[in-house]
Amino acid sequence: MSPARALRAPRSRSRTSEDGAVARFFHGLSDPTRVRILRYLLDGPKTAGQIVRHVGRHQPSVSSHLTCLRFCGFVEARRDGRNVWYEILSPDVRRIVQMGERYLDTHEERILACRVIAAGA
Repeated sequence: MSPARALRAPRSRSRTSEDGAVARFFHGLSDPTRVRILRYLLDGPKTAGQIVRHVGRHQPSVSSHLTCLRFCGFVEARRDGRNVWYEILSPDVRRIVQMGERYLDTHEERILACRVIAAGA
């Protein structure tokens, strides 16, 4: 292996690892319930009860999605007495959700027609 190629090999492994992390990041956004929760939180912090009512799913299901969003770093939770408040952790997450909404303004038909994504769903 040439010295130049040897220097690139670790970079390639790093990129592969980075690609996997980016894919996992987007996988955290791939569930409609999690996206609905994030979109609801764009208006500001909400209690777990408010989120459950808004989403219209059973509390254990919503709790599971909130746990995913917390572990992935999309939202943070803070306890205030008997309530747990959830809010978007980073302005970057807010921008990504809003960017997705803007993207759909012109590409929604193509996204909904994509057979590759639907096959994996």
